[in-house]
Amino acid sequence: MRVTEKEISAMKFLRTYCSLFTLKGMKKILNESGIPATLDDTRDFLEGNPNVLALNNSRYITRAGAFSHEIFSILPTAREFEQGVFIPGSRCMPFVDSDRISSLFSFYAGDKKLGRKLAEFDSDDAIDMFLMYGEEYAPQYISADPANADLDMVDRNFELPAKVKLTGIDISYLKQKFGFKKGDRILCCVTDWDAGRINIAVSRTSVNDFDRGEIGEMRLGWYALLEKYLLESFERFGPQATIEDQLTKVMFEHRQKLCVPYCGSVEEYISTYAKKVGLQHYGVETRLWYKDQDVPAFGKWNITEYRAHAKSVSAFPLKDFLLAAVPDYVMDEYVADGFFTRSKNIVSDVIDSLCQGEVTLDDEDISALSLNLKGRGDIISPAYNWFSDQVLGPVRHKALSLFGKINMLVTKADYYGAGAETPFQQDLVILSQLYSHLLRMIETIAFDAEAESGAEAFLLSLDGMEWNFEDIEDSVMASIEKARLASFKVVQHF
Repeated sequence: MRVTEKEISAMKFLRTYCSLFTLKGMKKILNESGIPATLDDTRDFLEGNPNVLALNNSRYITRAGAFSHEIFSILPTAREFEQGVFIPGSRCMPFVDSDRISSLFSFYAGDKKLGRKLAEFDSDDAIDMFLMYGEEYAPQYISADPANADLDMVDRNFELPAKVKLTGIDISYLKQKFGFKKGDRILCCVTDWDAGRINIAVSRTSVNDFDRGEIGEMRLGWYALLEKYLLESFERFGPQATIEDQLTKVMFEHRQKLCVPYCGSVEEYISTYAKKVGLQHYGVETRLWYKDQDVPAFGKWNITEYRAHAKSVSAFPLKDFLLAAVPDYVMDEYVADGFFTRSKNIVSDVIDSLCQGEVTLDDEDISALSLNLKGRGDIISPAYNWFSDQVLGPVRHKALSLFGKINMLVTKADYYGAGAETPFQQDLVILSQLYSHLLRMIETIAFDAEAESGAEAFLLSLDGMEWNFEDIEDSVMASIEKARLASFKVVQHF
């Protein structure tokens, strides 16, 4: 993304600072770094940053501050032990930076850095090691491992082969120095969140199912506590944006009781000890939720706020929200698309795409949009090269075409408050997820210098998004229409 050195410095602060800080304190840091920011700007900056947790009374803490030096554990499988490795995968979640490829974390036993070693696993076993990212994303994380550099997921339609190689952490030193045995557990704590440094120790584990010993019994109590706190989080907060976000709330709030030397692990809990919690489908994604129950989009945690929002926005024309919701970088890509297609009227093309023939703009709206696009075109035009855009150009064009359709329905659903009392909640969830996935793709096209290498994968992904959208389009439109009609009041005249 195009960020200044000043912004990079501010982001570095949010990756390394480990104490509580306030909104006013962060505003001062930004201002002293040369970034002019009001309190509202600072709040938006913090609450839009995935590395920051918002607390009460305008206080915040970074993920580095929340989870550094807290204890979690990994229990290597029999297959891992046989090959002399353990695979970090998603097993360090939520204590680490999940954007970092797990094989690149550095593990230390005292001052000794453990080496890396390749190992081979059945694909199903490999997916289990990445399951907390969501089963739908696990193949992407596995294919991102350098050990699978020759694995062409596009050619395989994003399906893994029967066996895959993974980069693991070599445990031979643990065997030699500490007598690490099959069934023993690895205790971990993050000592440098930004650098991905994790210190470890060996924890003996009884393998006798009939006599677990004192520590084993305490660990069973740990699993019961984890379930209790997860169920409470469902009631209070509902399903979070990701599994990681759900675990973050639980682990941070209850770290004094969960981050303890006799702790178990989340993946063991889900696979073996969970009674009332499971991994459930949520649209096209996965969430932690009540076992064997559909994950709802609405509940007491958000329904009042959602209705109030729909009521407030419906006081203004729909067109005011349709264009305002489009990020600046998407508008830039519309301009670039106009250059690519050699459009004779970019303004008209943008209106056709975003308004979908359903919303009419007045002369003032069109004039403002024209000035906006012209200004962006003046900036983009000098650097634009039509010949070098032949790979990403078709991807961008297809993505924007789908974005126009999805953005229209997302805006209308938000405007009319569709979804709260509809049997098609899951379809509205899928719509929202498609919108988010598409925005991330367009953002990658706009800012990632290596985006061209993923063009083929983008096109395949867009095909999947189009199919998903076509599956839900009619039911979403019906939900919107029902909400729209409900927004009118019948006035009787006597």
